[in-house]
Amino acid sequence: MNRIQLLALALALLLPAASATAQSYRGLVNDANEAYRQKKYDAARDGYAKASKEKPDRIESWFNSGNTAYRTDDIQTALKQYEQAGKRARSKEEVAGALYNAGNVFLNAAEKGADNPVLTQAAGGDAAKLRMEGYRQAIGMYKQALKLHPSDADARYNLTYARKKLDELQQQQQNQNQNQDKKQEKQDKNQDQQNQDKSKQEEQQKQDKQDQQQQQQQNQKDQQQKDKAKQDQQQQQKPQPQMSKQQAEQILRALERQEKDLQKEKRQQVPVRIQVEKDW
Repeated sequence: MNRIQLLALALALLLPAASATAQSYRGLVNDANEAYRQKKYDAARDGYAKASKEKPDRIESWFNSGNTAYRTDDIQTALKQYEQAGKRARSKEEVAGALYNAGNVFLNAAEKGADNPVLTQAAGGDAAKLRMEGYRQAIGMYKQALKLHPSDADARYNLTYARKKLDELQQQQQNQNQNQDKKQEKQDKNQDQQNQDKSKQEEQQKQDKQDQQQQQQQNQKDQQQKDKAKQDQQQQQKPQPQMSKQQAEQILRALERQEKDLQKEKRQQVPVRIQVEKDW
């Protein structure tokens, strides 16, 4: 028997018989039960609501109204109706039945991922956490039901099922977290490597720029030296101005006059007689 069949069977078995003490109340509940069996849930809901007004302290109308809300996925209303039914229970078994069906509401919400204000608030709107919270709430309800009615095989089966599903989700979440951590670690490592590469590239570009500047300065210096050497060479190769014939004759006559004056001066000098004593 799978879980869906189990829930359907449990809900059918938990439909209480109408009381014989009040004809109008019993008739309303019976008519609503028939509408429920025919899946006419709007008619069933209206019938249970009228019965609750007729006999507010009776559990049947509240309990079965919760079943109707459950079938129409009105989760919040179903939980409220089961809570009211539990307050009106006349035995531990009836309280356990309300808790069991409330557990089914949470279990169904977890399976479908249905939006439940209670779960949404507890899970912070996270879809995975929403499902896990649904299973946790269902487990709590089944545990309470089994304390009051230990022989309830359906509650025990659903408790085992909810625990298994919760474990699976937690394992999936753990794997996802590990994968996310590995992915983040890899991204951080890649980012660090990129930063290091960028730093090396910037440093290399800086060094290349410095080398380029130094090379440009050296080239300028070499060019200046080449230009200076070329200028010196051009200056040396520049032809000297030639002496005219007239200038050469003037220089020659000047040299001849100097020579004559020198010879004349020498002739005018009187020789000095030097006395030399004989050495006998």
